[in-house]
Amino acid sequence: MKYRKIGNTDLEVSAIALGSWVFGGEGWGKEVDDNESIRVIGRALDLDINIIDTAPIYGDGRAEEVIGKAIRGRRKDAIIATKCGLEKSGRSIKCNLTAGFIRKEIENSLRRLNIETVDLYQCHWPDKDTPLEETFSELNKIKKEGKIRYIGVSNFDKKLLEEANSITQVVSNQVQYSLFDRDIEKDLISFCGSKGISILSYGSLGGGILTGKYKEPPVFEKGDVRSFFYKYYKEPFWSRGKAMRTTLEKIASKRNVPTAQAAINWVLAKGEVASCIMGCRTEDQLMVNIDAASWELSKEEISDLV
Repeated sequence: MKYRKIGNTDLEVSAIALGSWVFGGEGWGKEVDDNESIRVIGRALDLDINIIDTAPIYGDGRAEEVIGKAIRGRRKDAIIATKCGLEKSGRSIKCNLTAGFIRKEIENSLRRLNIETVDLYQCHWPDKDTPLEETFSELNKIKKEGKIRYIGVSNFDKKLLEEANSITQVVSNQVQYSLFDRDIEKDLISFCGSKGISILSYGSLGGGILTGKYKEPPVFEKGDVRSFFYKYYKEPFWSRGKAMRTTLEKIASKRNVPTAQAAINWVLAKGEVASCIMGCRTEDQLMVNIDAASWELSKEEISDLV
């Protein structure tokens, strides 16, 4: 496994990170088995994946609780990245980065994860109704108390990231990035590179389309995350994805690796990307992605995918 540092920190993370949204058991189709989730986490750690990304909103804390059980006795093997700032009320979810809510979130996360300190604490989504000064002043207080080590953000654009970084040291920005979604290339990647802020990517398989999993546009049940979180299953994105997948499949076939690895490898080719977050429901899915960082696309192959 290859490792990269997050910003100017001492966090040296595996190029493949384990995402845990599916462990929450909501919005991803069939029910998940907590015991299987624990096995997947353990197997990931055995295979030298050392960063696990989670959030309180994933199953109302269920994902964090599962992770807490899985890392019991193995805390030194895991870099824990969790988040704050999404408040659930019935079926609705709103952004809440007020000082009071952040304080509540960190205490609950520490309890569920059964740890004393979160390695990387991230604002999940921007909150337009709360001043950044209030948010990051509270995060600085929590950091001084030793409850978090480093502060990151998620889904922040360049303007917001620049403002946040003027208040405190932001070490990472978790954003959607794939061959399908390259918006961050406009100005965010270069800004992060200039400020020593690492990118943690998610959605790098384009909702599964870039793996070759779907031969026809899938139809998901109402409430399934994939029915609203990704736009790739409809035109014109579906046809574009089909063309990209064909190229990926040719590269993967030549190298004798799964197609998913070629898509992940493309993301990791960006030096600003510290780690690519991959959600895995089963050990089999984990094994498909695990070696994506063990090889590199050639310049010619990257050119074919542009």
